[in-house]
Amino acid sequence: MAIGYGGTSLISLTLNNHWVFKTHAYFKSVVIKYYATYLSTWLLSTAIADILSHFTGVNDHLIPIFSLVITVPTNFLLSKFWVFKNSSMREAQHFGNQ
Repeated sequence: MAIGYGGTSLISLTLNNHWVFKTHAYFKSVVIKYYATYLSTWLLSTAIADILSHFTGVNDHLIPIFSLVITVPTNFLLSKFWVFKNSSMREAQHFGNQ
């Protein structure tokens, strides 16, 4: 599972960098922020699941849906405005994008 998670997270990082946000930032400049974002949203997801399962009457089958409703937009916004925000236009022009 660790190999699968590691491989898919690298693919996700590459796709986000080149296709989703089109920043073409240098790998080293975004990798730490990228994994910090995923760690923080994983911790948030765990906290939401724990709170909903212990302190509310929410059906256990619905807890992952509530968690995703919070963590997916959070992850996207952190990626857009923190992880991939600092790429320069020069980096994008280097790859032929403007």
